Amino acid sequence: MNEPHFLLQIDGVTKTFPGVRALDNVTFSVLAGEVHGLVGENGAGKSTLMAVASGALVPESGRVVIDGSETKGDTEEARRLGLAIVRQEPALMPELTVAENLYLGVPAEQRPSLMSTSEWAQERLRQWSGNAAIDANERVSSLTPEQRFIVEIVKALSAKPKVLVLDEPTEHLLAEDVERLFERIRGVTASGCAVVYISHRIREVQKIANRITVLRDGQGQGTYGAEGLSEQQIVELIVGGALDREFPAKAGNCSAGTVLEVVSLGGAGFNDVSVRVRKGEIVGLAGIDGNGQREFMSALAGLIRSRGAVSVNGRPANLHDSRAAAASGIRLLPGDRHREGIFGELSVRENFSIRSLALDSVKGWISQSGEARRAREAVTGFAVKTPSVETPIRSLSGGNQQKLVLASVLASRPEVLLVDEPTQGVDIGARMEIYKVLRQAAAAGTAVIVVSSDALEVAGLCDRVLIFSRGHIVKELRERDVSENNITSAVLTATTERTRGMAGIPAFWKWASGDWAPLVMLALAVCALGLYAAHVNEAYLSARNVSGMLALVATLAIVSYGQQALMLVGGIDLSVGPLMGLMVVIQSFFLNGGSALSHQLTGWAIACLVAVAVGLVNWVLVCPFRLHPMVATLATYMALQAVSLILRPVPGGIIADALIDTIGAQIGFVPVIAIVAAVLAVALEFALFKTRMGVVFRGVGSRLEAARMAGIRTQLTLLAAYLGCSLLAAVAAVPMMAQVGSGDPNAGINYTLASIAAVVIGGASLFGGRGSFIGSLLGALLIIQVNVVTSFLDIGDSWQSYLLGGMILVSVALYSKSREMAVAK
Repeated sequence: MNEPHFLLQIDGVTKTFPGVRALDNVTFSVLAGEVHGLVGENGAGKSTLMAVASGALVPESGRVVIDGSETKGDTEEARRLGLAIVRQEPALMPELTVAENLYLGVPAEQRPSLMSTSEWAQERLRQWSGNAAIDANERVSSLTPEQRFIVEIVKALSAKPKVLVLDEPTEHLLAEDVERLFERIRGVTASGCAVVYISHRIREVQKIANRITVLRDGQGQGTYGAEGLSEQQIVELIVGGALDREFPAKAGNCSAGTVLEVVSLGGAGFNDVSVRVRKGEIVGLAGIDGNGQREFMSALAGLIRSRGAVSVNGRPANLHDSRAAAASGIRLLPGDRHREGIFGELSVRENFSIRSLALDSVKGWISQSGEARRAREAVTGFAVKTPSVETPIRSLSGGNQQKLVLASVLASRPEVLLVDEPTQGVDIGARMEIYKVLRQAAAAGTAVIVVSSDALEVAGLCDRVLIFSRGHIVKELRERDVSENNITSAVLTATTERTRGMAGIPAFWKWASGDWAPLVMLALAVCALGLYAAHVNEAYLSARNVSGMLALVATLAIVSYGQQALMLVGGIDLSVGPLMGLMVVIQSFFLNGGSALSHQLTGWAIACLVAVAVGLVNWVLVCPFRLHPMVATLATYMALQAVSLILRPVPGGIIADALIDTIGAQIGFVPVIAIVAAVLAVALEFALFKTRMGVVFRGVGSRLEAARMAGIRTQLTLLAAYLGCSLLAAVAAVPMMAQVGSGDPNAGINYTLASIAAVVIGGASLFGGRGSFIGSLLGALLIIQVNVVTSFLDIGDSWQSYLLGGMILVSVALYSKSREMAVAK
């Protein structure tokens, strides 16, 4: 008889966090060719267990074995051994394209060439669905939540895993994609792959799993054959006892007064919608996604523009924006809690109180004791599992985050409560608590409207259900007609059409959000300004003026390339200007006329070592010491400037004329250094978009944690960026040295802000992940051009600052608006 072949074995794993034992001596194993269901309440330890298996977390004790090989705390090794994981919150890098995310998501030996990545990725998407409306060249940020999850699943399947972990894989999927997922699961298990299926949807687990393991409070409650357990038995194992019923009693035939009245409301995606919601009732909105129900809810929340009449308890409601809607008594519980519901860096207390600060403030002053008291009451009342109210909310499980957001919304005392996917990613126990809270809110007089993709949830929770099709309400279900079968039938027979992704985004904004837009707009601005200056003063286009301007552009462009490299990974360097000045000061002691060659080489070597040391110090302060990049590099800014002033309190040390002539060499009227800067921009641009290193840089800046989960050595990438920035600043100091001619300690100071301005004007994101070296070159050209043109027009030096500030504001506003418009809602 053959020995059972375990592809994943987790033996005696224990993992603790501050104040919480997330896993307590858990043992778990998965056979080749089986689907192993893993179930438990939110906070039971399911996702933590899989994070340990994938190498994202290191346990205090225990071991993880993948296909016979032990691994610990190394995501890249776990991937190499054959483990792929689809997380509840997709680990995608939003500023990268779908193709680039898939490329980084598979082991190195399985990756195609970068030149063929788009075709390879599109083929993988077609394998998921022949008519999948996902373009491999679209940025992930422009995708809907459903599409992002499909990309995450396709990424995992593309790795051809031996062990496939699916964490809440159907939460964002429609019925058709759930069936596709089950088909793929059956396909990979038939080929010998092991699948771990984590879900709160018990019926799905029973349908797809061979065996089921139950976790409760970080401890295993046993492993069972899926066919030997009923749904009720699984629920009892999960919660540790019997549950009487899942849904609270409905209001029945409600004839109370009207709270919310909507008359002929229309907007993007819906039209002529009229609704009344009375006290004590919960109204559900159902329909195939894209048929207007979510757009209607967004309009009520003031998130999108609308027309029509809305009143709350007889008062006209202002839906101009979300603030006005909230002032009218309308509040939204968002469906995408990670992007719209929680403030990840804030504490539980702050996340709770942020929607009802007026209750804790007197004349603008917050009572922290009152705020903390209300937060503790909410945590207790909503059974939120957290070590304390000061715990960062990002460390809580999804269900506890959802309960806290609901508590926060209800604390603002809304008259109308809009609920989008109330229990997405929430366990059975928390789900029942949320249903009870919503029913209590309705009974207290709040009008409750719910949108959910789960027909069973809508049927069990809602008193009435409105079916949307093509932006209109086409059917209403009441009382006994409100059932899962009737809702599903009404939805499917009403329409099969839907809209996805970028639909409705104006063409200009879609174009403006792309990589080419900043380059085109900058080129047009440079040409327009140059033509105007030449028209006013013919000397502007003289060989002498153009030559001098190009030399200045080259200096600024090269240091901007370093700034751009760092901004790509989410950093910034304020020390580049003083570093350039220090380079010139150092060389002023070694590159004088008559200096021996060995003396000059010593100067170059010292300059290189100083640049490397500065980059290394900046990295140490930002990464191991975890200082903010602006704070860290401001410290080095001051330190470098102090060293320069100590070495040269006043300008001194004349640079050799022969060296200045060499650096300033020209081909015709074009400085060689300008040609070098242009060639360098093209080379770096090619590397940014056509090499793995470029994709890695953009991925790290786009989303650091997702990059780490993809196996990218993020700390090494950040080190390369800081070193590269300092070295490019040192290179930029060479033409600056020829321009100033002596050791001036203040020569480089202005290049700090100028380099940041050039990069920002060139289209870079201050948050990382996006940028262009050619854009930085054009940004540098525009800045120098503005400085020169103001001199030619004799309008005063102050206009240099006015125009530069205006360009930065216009650029940031335009780029931010276009990228906001391109993000899927």
